[in-house]
Amino acid sequence: MMKKVTSLSNDQFNTLIADKRELKKFMKHPQNEKIEAGWANISGEQLQGIPSGAIYLTQSALGEGKPQVLLVSTDENGQKQAYESETTLEFLKSHDVSPVLPQDRDQQLQVSYRKLLEAHDQEQPQHVESMLARVNAEKDYVQLKGLTLKEGTFTREQVDAMESHVSVQYYDQKQAKEQGNYQEDYKQELLQELEKPSEEAQYQAVYKQQLLSQLGITQEKPTDKESFRQEEQGKQAAVPPKAKEETPQEKEQRLAKMREFEQKHSFDKVYKLKKEVLKELKGLDLTDSQHEKLTKLEKALDTEKKDHDQQKKEEKSQNGFVKFFARKNGAHSKNKQNESHEVER
Repeated sequence: MMKKVTSLSNDQFNTLIADKRELKKFMKHPQNEKIEAGWANISGEQLQGIPSGAIYLTQSALGEGKPQVLLVSTDENGQKQAYESETTLEFLKSHDVSPVLPQDRDQQLQVSYRKLLEAHDQEQPQHVESMLARVNAEKDYVQLKGLTLKEGTFTREQVDAMESHVSVQYYDQKQAKEQGNYQEDYKQELLQELEKPSEEAQYQAVYKQQLLSQLGITQEKPTDKESFRQEEQGKQAAVPPKAKEETPQEKEQRLAKMREFEQKHSFDKVYKLKKEVLKELKGLDLTDSQHEKLTKLEKALDTEKKDHDQQKKEEKSQNGFVKFFARKNGAHSKNKQNESHEVER
């Protein structure tokens, strides 16, 4: 694939091919660098498809190889002629051509492959846009990979190693993000529980309201002075983070996300994540009632863990017994078989 680098008049073309010093000067070669140039071995048919009066970049500046340029012009008889030459990065940069270097190509490949992994993850059945995104990401990566192998920038083995490295990195980050999201959702659940008034407090509030009604007393709003004093006290006290306000639908979505995570991961992993959140909340400035509630929630979780471990232990023991019984049965049947052989003899 050729890229036009700069325009070229007939006079420039003739000067360049007649005197290599001029060619070197025009292409901004260092004076001590040898330049290889010669008539291009291109068929007349191919040449017809290339517009004349320009210098074209024919080979990218990658690895050890030097970039190649093609000079194309038309002689006084109207015949096209072409001349090939090596050039330098300095020449390309001076004509606003940015050659792709190996480290750039490596970065391009990594970004493109990561986009492909993300598109695969986000693809949903019956969701046309997500399917198109995956197809386009796949097409982009396949083209870039093919170009890289054709250029010889990297071997197939090196590209495979890059894919493996990006995959491991991508899925490690994805797992860490999922775990972080689960802990945030669980924290929201705990904070909502802590903000609920205790049954005793709810009962007292209702009973107080009932008494006030019977006495014909209405609760007056606090005066501005009292409001200010309460506000100042509130500022001084350490206030734990509040649960986010959620609609019933949002809460159901969050709980569904938590259930999905719990199904995908082991009980031990989920237990560990929950304990970390409980530890964080225990460090907050909680009321006695909230502290008691949090302690109850943690005890319930620990009991669930104990039951789970006991069940696993029993299952392991049972499996061991079944295997032992099977081995014993096998040995017993083998002995009987040997005995029958003895009788037959």
